[in-house]
Amino acid sequence: MTINTLPDYPDNPAPVIAFERDMADIWKIKKISPNHQRYNILNKQPSGDTDLLKHIHEEDQNLVSRKLGGAVLQKKPDIELRYRIRAGEQYRWVEEYCSLSYDKSGELERAVSYLWLSSLPIEWFLLYKGSETWNALNSKIRHDILNQLTAILGYLELSSDMLTDPMLIDFAGKEQNAAEKIRDRLIFTREYQKIGTLEFSWTPLTEIVREALNEIVMDPVTVNISAGKALIFVDKNFRQALEKILENVPEHAKGATNLHISFEPVKIGGKLVIEDNGCGIDQQNKVRLFDLGFGEGGGYGLFLAEKILSVFGIKIEENGVPGKGARFELLIPSHILEIRS
Repeated sequence: MTINTLPDYPDNPAPVIAFERDMADIWKIKKISPNHQRYNILNKQPSGDTDLLKHIHEEDQNLVSRKLGGAVLQKKPDIELRYRIRAGEQYRWVEEYCSLSYDKSGELERAVSYLWLSSLPIEWFLLYKGSETWNALNSKIRHDILNQLTAILGYLELSSDMLTDPMLIDFAGKEQNAAEKIRDRLIFTREYQKIGTLEFSWTPLTEIVREALNEIVMDPVTVNISAGKALIFVDKNFRQALEKILENVPEHAKGATNLHISFEPVKIGGKLVIEDNGCGIDQQNKVRLFDLGFGEGGGYGLFLAEKILSVFGIKIEENGVPGKGARFELLIPSHILEIRS
C-alpha cells in the first residue's frame, strides 16, 4: 500500500502533520503531508502497513478509538484527540484535530486530520499525572480521617447517654455538631477534587445543557432550551457546575412552572442565561448566594458551581427579580467559545 501526499499541503517547517483517513478503514492513512518524514512519525513500515492505530501507544489506543468512534456515531463535525504516537523507536505526545464531513445520507465522507507537535501535551500529561498522584494521596488521607471521625462521633454519642450534668450534655452536643460539620466538609472535598484534571474538548453547549438536565428530575417544571450552535472548550466538570445551578429549581424555586435556558453573543464572548418563573431570591441573600455553607442543605451547590466555572474563566451572576424568578447569567469568555451560524 502506498501513502500519497496531500497535494494541497506543502512541505513546510511548521510542526504540523496533515493526513487524510481512508474511508474503507478509518484507521488507515490514505494521504499524508510530506513533512511527516522529518519528524519520523507515521513513516511507512517495511510491510507497507499504514495502520495509524498501531503507531499509537497501547495505553492510549482504547480512549482514542472510543472518542473517534463516538464522534462519528454522533455526526460531529470535528474531534480533538491527545495521545502518544511512535516517532522512530520512541513515543511523543501530539494533539490531533480531525475534521469530519458526511454525505446527505449521514455516512462519513471524508476525515482530514492535523497532528500538532509541541511541548503542551507533555506539560498537560505531567500536570495530570501529578494531580492524579496528589488526589490519590488526598483520598487516602480523607478516608482515614473520616474513619477516625466516625469513631469520635460514636464515642460522643455513648458519652452523652452517660452524662447527667446539663452543662456537660450541652458541651457534648456542641462537640458532636462540630464533628459532624467536619465530616460534611471532608465529604464535600471529594466533589471538587478533580477540578482542572479532566481532559478538555470542544463540545456543543446545547449538548452539555441536555446532559446536565438528564441528571435532574425537573417535573413539573417545563424546560425550554435555545442555546444555538455554540461550542465551548471545557471538561466534564462544566456539566457538574450546570447541575448544581439547575438542581436549585425543583428544590428552591417555589411555584416555578417554567425554566428557560438561552444563549446570546456579547462583546466578551457569550452569555448563557438560566432563568425560572419561581419565587426568586431575596435581595439580602444575593450577596451571600455563592458563599460556602450559605442556604438550605449543605450550602455547597452554588459555591461549588462558581469555583468550577472560575477554572474556565466563566463569571456567574444572579440578576433575577425577587418574587418573579431567579436568573443566573454565565459570562463565557471568547477564547473558550466558538459561535457557529
